[in-house]
Amino acid sequence: MALNKYMHPRNKYKNNPPDFATLAKKYPDFAQYVTYNKSETRGFINFKEPEAMRCLTCTLLKEDFGLEVEIPNDRLIPTLPLRLNYIHWIEDLLEGMGDVTKAAGDSGKVTGIDIGAGACCIYPLLGCTLNSWNFLATEVDPTSYTYAVNNVSRNNKQDNITVKHVQRDEGLLKVLEEDETRYDFCMCNPPFYANDLEAQGLMPDRGSERPLPSSISTASEAERVACGGEVGHVGRIIRESLQLQQRIGFYTSMLGKKSSLKPLKEMLKEKGIENFACTEFCQGRTMRWGIVWTFHENFTLPTSPLQKMKSKPPITTVVPEKYLQHLMKHAAQTGGMQNTRVQLVSNAIKQLLGELQVPFQESAPPSPDHRVSLTLTPTENTWIHNRKRRRQKSREAREGQKQVEQPLLLQFDTEEQKEPMAEQSTPNTEEEKMEHDGSHVGEGGTPVKGNDADSKKMETTEGAVNGATSPGKRGASEVSASEEFLFKACLSISMIDKGIVMEMAWLEGKDKDGMNQLVCYIKSQFTKV
Repeated sequence: MALNKYMHPRNKYKNNPPDFATLAKKYPDFAQYVTYNKSETRGFINFKEPEAMRCLTCTLLKEDFGLEVEIPNDRLIPTLPLRLNYIHWIEDLLEGMGDVTKAAGDSGKVTGIDIGAGACCIYPLLGCTLNSWNFLATEVDPTSYTYAVNNVSRNNKQDNITVKHVQRDEGLLKVLEEDETRYDFCMCNPPFYANDLEAQGLMPDRGSERPLPSSISTASEAERVACGGEVGHVGRIIRESLQLQQRIGFYTSMLGKKSSLKPLKEMLKEKGIENFACTEFCQGRTMRWGIVWTFHENFTLPTSPLQKMKSKPPITTVVPEKYLQHLMKHAAQTGGMQNTRVQLVSNAIKQLLGELQVPFQESAPPSPDHRVSLTLTPTENTWIHNRKRRRQKSREAREGQKQVEQPLLLQFDTEEQKEPMAEQSTPNTEEEKMEHDGSHVGEGGTPVKGNDADSKKMETTEGAVNGATSPGKRGASEVSASEEFLFKACLSISMIDKGIVMEMAWLEGKDKDGMNQLVCYIKSQFTKV
């Protein structure tokens, strides 16, 4: 079962798997692990070859994030799509917490704890690079600790990331015993298994019908096995959080087994912790799970988006080539040819949203070369009557009238004024080739079977296209409580197979028809060139 369509919408590998052939031309060390099809246009690597996997991770970190790391042969090889899913989830939680956790972090910057950073120190390096977060990273294994310190220094991140060596029996309470810092979050990728037999898949809880892992695991014993497995490891964090309380804004952990969710949720309830939630991390043919809890009662943790996305796939629209040519021609005339095709389309859509006064916020960090994501929170349906407004203004101009425009009725007056409902596309169920898509790789893991009341003064549309605040571009904090949004949706523009695709994914709200109508309205603008 291919799960890439359920990856986090901001994950840069969601619709852009690594191009091994291109990477091989740029990085000779990686080229030795790449084989090609007959036309030598598509590259493949063997995901069960540790050296190939290690080189792939190092190459992608260098190419996509400007990070140089060294990973020892006998330690865990982190896979980037999975790690990015976790980082983006933390971003979402921080955004949702808003001012609730501002009092938690003392440094003025988001500060987190990574429990068990590993040799690569992957989460702190990504979090610091993408979001300028500060980190306290702990590690029990002496070898992994040494590599983690060197990787942080190698990338000049020692002012943002502190790596601390701890003993195996030292938990959060011991780590923070002499540290009075208040943290925004903690994260953890615990050892999944309780013993070596379970780690090797020899325990009866692994169903005989499940396929073998599609990749090799090089994890050390300390990275694979812990007393009580991941339930025991996360259970200890839960117990210690009862004493730390709001000293950490929220507590999170990744889980390798879905079966671990039930006992952990039961433990949270037994301890009187009611504010918790779960999520899924999807990539390739591998799924992981995340759990989060907090002692801030005035914050509602988000529910998992996976089931919503399964039942209601995004509305997908291919941007017509004629419209792209129109944008490129205009860009050539105005000196905007430095923009990519994705940027040209996203700028045009931002301008359109500004004209419609639709509040939107660009998700950070953007990937302008491959994908741009916008979170829309309209408070008024301004697009369904747009045609009616234009006709009325045209009629008034012809008649020489200068009357104030009368309020428009909410219902349609004629059949011709009805906007067609957007048809939701059926998600592509064809699985991508495993060899071409590096995003499926796990660590020997388990593949899955099939409040300001006044809005800010709007700036010009031209300013929006050039990076300034756009008409309609307002953050969540700028929408008053009485200004409840009709819906919240993620609009993304990405390049797939040399074509540009627009996707609109429902997140929450009360007006799905309004979202469908907005998609129809945007599509209609593509044909007016």
